[in-house]
Amino acid sequence: MIKSKRIIIFMLILMISTILFGCGDINLKSSTVINENGSGSVKLQILYDNFISSVLKKGIIDQEWAKENGYLFNKYSNNNINIEEITYDFNDFKELEQKINSNGLATMTYSSKIGMEENTYTVDLKFNKSLIDKLIKDKTDAKITETDEAIYNYIQNIEFSNEVKMPGNIVKSNAAGDIDENTIEWTYKLSQIDENTNTLFSYQVKNYMIPISIITTTY
Repeated sequence: MIKSKRIIIFMLILMISTILFGCGDINLKSSTVINENGSGSVKLQILYDNFISSVLKKGIIDQEWAKENGYLFNKYSNNNINIEEITYDFNDFKELEQKINSNGLATMTYSSKIGMEENTYTVDLKFNKSLIDKLIKDKTDAKITETDEAIYNYIQNIEFSNEVKMPGNIVKSNAAGDIDENTIEWTYKLSQIDENTNTLFSYQVKNYMIPISIITTTY
């Protein structure tokens, strides 16, 4: 997992260092779709314009790394924006929790409350800002140069959006806004993410398990 984190940060810094004096644009987007049975998929996208594409020549995400870590890789263009994405399909929240918590960059907890008519699920995701900063700064020299500082500042100003689509009614969230009745979104600059930043939401789905009552009649 350490290797995978360093690969991601190294590629990001390498890319940014080539465009510091250019006019390129880059954004990060995460989208999660949760199914009614608790399975779903998480997709991370890196979106960049044609200027960055012309500088890079090759892609940003290491396809071999993606495959080794169980991600599905895809690359395409849409309206002159180049998109590289990795997708992870999970069978349940427990599996997703283990996947996220294993890399140390964030901590996910979830809980469920089973009701007579509806089940309530709550997810809380907190970021490890200190580790994210350490991974970035570890890729610079011991003596920080002006270029290193510029790269770090550029990264901090990249916009990151996080979208979650749920299968039922949203009963609680700290999202910045709603996309529709089942989809919410958080938007940050990376510089705004700290130890107190978290993604919190709860939703309800119908409980189709009908209680069985056994009635004994004495004649």
